[in-house]
Amino acid sequence: MKYILLFILFIFSSFQLIAQNNKILLLGKTYNFEIKDGTNRSGKLDSITADYYYIDNPAMGPDRIRKMGVSKIKEIKMTSKGTFANPHYSRYLFGPSALPQTKGEVYWNNLDFEYNTLQMGVTENLSVGVGGLLFTSLFTASPVLMPNFKYSFKINTQSHIAIGSIFLLINGKTFGSNVSAALPFVVYTYGNSEGNLSAGTGWAYAGNGFGWAPKPTGYFAGMKRIARNWIFQGEGYFLSNNTDNTIYIATFRNIRLTSSWDFGFMRFQNSTSVGALPIIGYTLKF
Repeated sequence: MKYILLFILFIFSSFQLIAQNNKILLLGKTYNFEIKDGTNRSGKLDSITADYYYIDNPAMGPDRIRKMGVSKIKEIKMTSKGTFANPHYSRYLFGPSALPQTKGEVYWNNLDFEYNTLQMGVTENLSVGVGGLLFTSLFTASPVLMPNFKYSFKINTQSHIAIGSIFLLINGKTFGSNVSAALPFVVYTYGNSEGNLSAGTGWAYAGNGFGWAPKPTGYFAGMKRIARNWIFQGEGYFLSNNTDNTIYIATFRNIRLTSSWDFGFMRFQNSTSVGALPIIGYTLKF
């Protein structure tokens, strides 16, 4: 219960941060303006007067928007062609890329209704988050949380390296006692938010006398924008570098301005069994 309360406080603090960041519009930044008639207009903010916002859209050119007609404003990223940028690029379905999450950016992700994640960009290099099993935590005596952090380093415009860790915390009676584990990792990403490849490794550590895993875990992933609203991505995990213990994930991601849907499957294999699970995921960027 203590971890669930911390999770709720984390969500509350995040929304407070969002509210603070949206009070001031900065010239040169790109914003989406939601109009009261249900339409949207977006572009780089050039100037502001008492009655109008003046913007420049790469595809449509200069435009002005009457302030009294605006219902909501969100900062966004746009490509050079005037289309909205991939809103969810700092992580794949589960694993991280080395691309940093933007400072002040917060998003929530849900997988198969059960696994939920909240991520926040603390600085331009550091992001933190927490994931958890919703129904398992609520209806059993074993709340399951997975805090994480990632710190990214930029080598050049196409190369990034990140270090971080994923933690596992289980507080309950299912395993006879509290369970804690960690997976420190390093990952390299080549590319940008519209298309990239990543490779990394981690070394798992578990408490209760288990210690470090005999061998590291291998990881590779990639994503590519294949249409205006679609991205294909895949991930592979080699647990303790054993080809008999693997997890493969493949998904098509339907992206919108500040949200996305994932559709795909996960295949897992160990020395005694093989299985697959369908995946439906949703991500909302605040």
